[in-house]
Amino acid sequence: MAYSVDSPLPAAEWLALSEDERAALIEAAHRATNSPMGANTGAHATIHALVETHLAEGTPAAVRAHDRLRAAGLNRHVTVHALASVVTRHMLASLENNAPDEETAARDFDALDAASFRKR
Repeated sequence: MAYSVDSPLPAAEWLALSEDERAALIEAAHRATNSPMGANTGAHATIHALVETHLAEGTPAAVRAHDRLRAAGLNRHVTVHALASVVTRHMLASLENNAPDEETAARDFDALDAASFRKR
């Protein structure tokens, strides 16, 4: 089984994997395509996996943002990174507040702007 950011696994297959398997597939895909992962490859892959899981689960705000950014011309990898910006911000907030704030996360997904990520 292989992962590609451009053509992700079907949702049921993705969700059947463990978190470790998801991250390992993403790390392998990045290595195979020489895509940069920064200093902490494990964190990068884990955050990628969280975004893919939101999409596979059909999280409405994440799916809306994904579709909007793709329609605006962003490639899927940049789109995943844009979604990751919201996921990481809310991971920190969740750690600090001991509870995820789904409404704020949804607003932040809805506010993502393709132009700010097009530069990357």
